[in-house]
Amino acid sequence: MPIEDGYPFRFTCRRSGNCCAIPGGFVRVTPEDVSSISTYLRMEEAAFRSRFLDAPGDRLTTGLGDRCVFLEDGSATACSIYPVRPQKCRTWPFWPELLDDPEAMRKAEQNCPGIEKLNTCR
Repeated sequence: MPIEDGYPFRFTCRRSGNCCAIPGGFVRVTPEDVSSISTYLRMEEAAFRSRFLDAPGDRLTTGLGDRCVFLEDGSATACSIYPVRPQKCRTWPFWPELLDDPEAMRKAEQNCPGIEKLNTCR
């Protein structure tokens, strides 16, 4: 169970897919993410940008039900680009904004079954 310094929880992915289907959420991508994903999908970068990026070209489009376009259903949800998923996805849920915003932290804990609050009482 990974624990990051300064975060009040530990995390083990339970493959719920909830983090990939947060209403109103989006995934920003870097130029390196775009290059890695397009190579992984065996697509020209321009074709990838046209099909999978929203304007202005720095975030993934949404898929069915406002979910990540790369989220696949099955007996356990899965990311179809997992080996090259964007940096933002690789660092979930260890995001500084969760530490800065108690409401965002509450929502993350509520939606993600892999977040386990640490007992901070001594």
